[in-house]
Amino acid sequence: MKQVFLICAVALAPFSASAQENEPPFGLGDLAPLADNFRDFFDAFTEDMMPLMKQLSEKMSDLNAFEAPEVLPNGDIIIRRKPKVEEAPDVEPKVNPDGSIDL
Repeated sequence: MKQVFLICAVALAPFSASAQENEPPFGLGDLAPLADNFRDFFDAFTEDMMPLMKQLSEKMSDLNAFEAPEVLPNGDIIIRRKPKVEEAPDVEPKVNPDGSIDL
């Protein structure tokens, strides 16, 4: 959290200096350092958030094993597991060792 405040303070420093000199708040040349500061901020932010996003995506894949929640009249919420799907039998007929096919 301290990093966020530090980055914001560094990013806004050119604006406070130009306001004291009674110049326009920013020109086209002043936006390049600001853009660089924000790029650094978002690069650090994405590095910090990447492990959390991976964990979240793993948890989201686990949600496919559950039905939609049901709210009972007394206010209880039930979330049931989906029944396990059994594999379908083979569709193709099997060939016997003598070359015949059982249907």
